Amino acid sequence: MANPLVKIVVPIAGILAAQVGSRVARSGWGAVFGEDAPTVKANRASKKDTAARRKQAKKDGLSKAEIDEIRDPMDEQPVWKVMLWTLISGVLLQGFKQLAQQYAKKGTERVVSRRPRANRG
Repeated sequence: MANPLVKIVVPIAGILAAQVGSRVARSGWGAVFGEDAPTVKANRASKKDTAARRKQAKKDGLSKAEIDEIRDPMDEQPVWKVMLWTLISGVLLQGFKQLAQQYAKKGTERVVSRRPRANRG
């Protein structure tokens, strides 16, 4: 990777591949399971929503037992789904990123490399 153009293109290809791959993984998860993928962002949103519901329940004057029954749906997610998402978001997306970087390096080197002059003997 002596060429500066290759040094620029390879990380950009990795970043783009990671973004596209994670979007595809999230939409695929939604298509298969009909729910949001258990990402960190979805987890935070779920906790925030649960806290807002509990706060509203307190304002509405519900009893302590009824407020305690309000639970975060992300906490009740089966372990196998969390493990499957970890596998998809970790291993498969990292492989996709590495593949994109490898082909970006090959393609960019091929484009910017010098070609020998035509032999016009």
